[in-house]
Amino acid sequence: MAATCGSARLLLLILLSAAASLLRPAAAGSPLMMTCAKTPHPDVCITVLGAIPECRNTGDPRVLAENAVRSAATIGAAAGTFARAELDIVKDTDMWQCLDECAQDIEEAVSHLDDTEGGVVDLDAKFKDVRLFMDVAERDTWSCEESCRDAPDSTVKATLLDKNEAFEKFMRVTGALIEMVIGSAGEPAPEPSADEHSDELIPDVQL
Repeated sequence: MAATCGSARLLLLILLSAAASLLRPAAAGSPLMMTCAKTPHPDVCITVLGAIPECRNTGDPRVLAENAVRSAATIGAAAGTFARAELDIVKDTDMWQCLDECAQDIEEAVSHLDDTEGGVVDLDAKFKDVRLFMDVAERDTWSCEESCRDAPDSTVKATLLDKNEAFEKFMRVTGALIEMVIGSAGEPAPEPSADEHSDELIPDVQL
């Protein structure tokens, strides 16, 4: 009996191991992972967008970019809220300036991402606005690191910089996804797929 139970357990372990080996390649080749692999931070892309049901099983850049814009707004808002809350607590002048300047930069970025005012959102216009802002921000070297250079080391500073880094990384992911949809600055937008013009290609035949 003991031998039979031992054999059964061994068989179960073999089956579980085989199942795991079959699942791993499928996960690695999922549409989401394949699209995220084309962004500057694939791990960040997968972690954030993989938590959104609408994004888990798709590699469509348009769907992912739309959700990335919303997620970036949420991540940025959290960082900005943290900075504003700490402004009322810190006593050090350099730390106060660090928090204030960083909060302003983050809030400016979020203003280009947030669409909570309601109404119908023109996605292409939204994508172009975000891309334009990111191009300008890069030229202006927006950086909380620079704003906080003279602030003394502290838990507050470390937390703020961590939150800002997470925001900046996901902004770069968002920018890459947007470029997949509308092209980079100065380039024409990608041509729509043939499916999008399928109605135009089929003549209206009157019987």
